[in-house]
Amino acid sequence: MKLFQKLKVMKRARQKNFDTQGDVYVRVKSDLKKNNYKQMKRNEIINLTFNPFTRIAGWQALALGVVIMLLMAMAGTYANVYFDGAIDMHFTEKATLKDSLNCLGIDFISLVLTLSVAGLIIAKNFRLLDILGTVSLAKAPFLLLAIASMAVNAPNLEEIMKDPSSIFSSFSFVVLMVLTIPIMIWHIILLFNAFKVSTGAIGNKVVPAFIIALLVAEIISKILISYLL
Repeated sequence: MKLFQKLKVMKRARQKNFDTQGDVYVRVKSDLKKNNYKQMKRNEIINLTFNPFTRIAGWQALALGVVIMLLMAMAGTYANVYFDGAIDMHFTEKATLKDSLNCLGIDFISLVLTLSVAGLIIAKNFRLLDILGTVSLAKAPFLLLAIASMAVNAPNLEEIMKDPSSIFSSFSFVVLMVLTIPIMIWHIILLFNAFKVSTGAIGNKVVPAFIIALLVAEIISKILISYLL
């Protein structure tokens, strides 16, 4: 009788231990699923931030990019800011919407032209529409700069020419200068991914081709803006 009771107690203990292990396994599995889901969401957000062109390109990207550039022109005009180069932004005494649109148009055409030529050299087979759409959409970070500039009290340009240290007299201007660095990096990353995705280019030539195209676009846009405007 005592032996039977001992066996019964041992059986219950084993069953309890098995149930406990099962609960732990279920909890661990659930935690892993949650962690994997969170990691996937983080990766998705990062991908959309730096490379949205795997999801949107062509006419959709171009339409959205055109809206972004129009908003940039309006915000820049209000803030007396011109985007007077492929990757440039400068304050001016009195901005006009016409000149803002012209600057952005020249910037955009210069980038599309040089990146298309680079694409033809290293990839050859791509759609011009994809370049147009992705490059226009890559301007999105500059919209943040245009909006931020609306709240900036920029120092007088003549004062800056006489005394460069006067830029530090405006706290909002200094904040904008600091903000410009990560936004500029973000913009260049978007342009690179726009170029890479649109052309389908691979290999060691992609990076140098992009850098050369970007520098040439900057030079062309600067020359055209200074000559035409």
